[in-house]
Amino acid sequence: MNGKAKRILAAVSIPSFLIGTDFTGAMLLVTPIEQEYSVDITTTQWVLNAYALTLSMGLVAGGRLGDMLGHRRFVLIGLAIFLFASLACILAPNVTALIVARALQGIGSALVWPCILALAATSVEEDERAQAMGILMGTVAGGNVPAPFIAGTLAEFGDWRGFFVFNLVFALIAMVLIARFIEREKEHNTDEAVDLAGMAVLAGGVFCLLFGLDVGADNGWTDWVTLSLFAIACALFVLFPLIEKAVRDPMIPVSMMRNHQFVRTLALNGLPAIVLFLCLLYLPQYMQKVLGWSIFWSAMGMLPLAVVVASMNLAVGNYYNSVGPRKLMSLGHAFLMAGCVGMLFLQTAWGYLALVPIMVLVGLGGGLVFGPAGTAAVNAVGAKGAGLAGGLSFMFHLGLGAIGIAFATSMMFLSATRVVENALAAATIKLGSQDIHTLAAGTLKDPAVAAIIDKLNSKDAVTVTAAVRDSFAEGLHTAFWFGLVVAAVGVVVSLSVDEKKLKTEPEQT
Repeated sequence: MNGKAKRILAAVSIPSFLIGTDFTGAMLLVTPIEQEYSVDITTTQWVLNAYALTLSMGLVAGGRLGDMLGHRRFVLIGLAIFLFASLACILAPNVTALIVARALQGIGSALVWPCILALAATSVEEDERAQAMGILMGTVAGGNVPAPFIAGTLAEFGDWRGFFVFNLVFALIAMVLIARFIEREKEHNTDEAVDLAGMAVLAGGVFCLLFGLDVGADNGWTDWVTLSLFAIACALFVLFPLIEKAVRDPMIPVSMMRNHQFVRTLALNGLPAIVLFLCLLYLPQYMQKVLGWSIFWSAMGMLPLAVVVASMNLAVGNYYNSVGPRKLMSLGHAFLMAGCVGMLFLQTAWGYLALVPIMVLVGLGGGLVFGPAGTAAVNAVGAKGAGLAGGLSFMFHLGLGAIGIAFATSMMFLSATRVVENALAAATIKLGSQDIHTLAAGTLKDPAVAAIIDKLNSKDAVTVTAAVRDSFAEGLHTAFWFGLVVAAVGVVVSLSVDEKKLKTEPEQT
């Protein structure tokens, strides 16, 4: 690899690392954001989901725009959007403004990621391309691992906004290096078009589904708004493949949708992400809200999960051909199931050591699935569709992860609400619906919960305190029952993969 190629790879590795940090790092900021804006998890989940939704839905469009008008140009445009959005996160006066800013960050990342992949691929010789792709995938995965520690440290010793200052500074550095070391491209593929209709319909369907889950948790599943959102989501999901068949350059080519092995591998890129994201979101909250740990120490507490995932990602590639993706992914999902079972038995009275084997199991499972699933997706379509397959794999990884978080959070809140309502009814304690909502969505560490308990007499205070403690534990159990089902589905899908068809290159039409 010559010096020019090394400089280009170094320049594009910085935004790759930045994209890797931005989703998992924000998970550690949920509690301080809740405290500052006086909101609960049903609202703060959108700080995560807004980024995941716009990033995952915009990846294919970002790649197409780069092909048409220049990858360097759209990396710089995407980084500029990301930089502006990071500043908006820092200055956000309320949680709504923060959610909008996070959505803008996702749009910027969606323009950057596919274009830096293309720049890396075209900067090296063909026999060095796998090495270049490995470096970029390693940096984005490398960003996932330290992100909670970066966010936790900045929030603990400064403010949660410090994480977005980190985003802003590194985006600026990346813009300077890319403008300095990467030349403007002279040729573009102007024959392609962006499937705006398909992208809008798919994004609209996912948004209505996520918003419906959020509204359903508050208003109930039979509420007309909830049912309307679900109906619109279903209609848009049905409409999407019809649009893809009609447009010239579809977001997902029809040949890929008909490739059953490829569809299975896309699912296998998303299913383990749901379980991993549940752990990344809820385990730090358990440490902060139940064990009473600070943000920094809860970030340190996630170290076993981070180390095991990173180690497995590095090691598992050596066994893809000898063991086979089918066995690796099946075993990985079995480990994820075991981790979820461990969470089902977790009690709030237990200490941190009870979480360690759970994190190790989930780390082993995720590490065994993520790499092989991505490689299998590329192999399912062959070399000609490798770039698009990689983008779609990442889209499903984030998209299904976001949907999983939304669904689990809704189930968790409904389960917690039921526990609180039953305890209040048994003790004939009358509280308003807003107070019940606050008790179900919070923990004993939350000031709003403490304020409600302080207004009660001593006997009722004991009852409500126990109900809040039990509701959080029951909510966690419900969320990981969902995770267990997801992991079990992953085992079934993994076993259905035909490895022989992954080694052939189907014709692209």
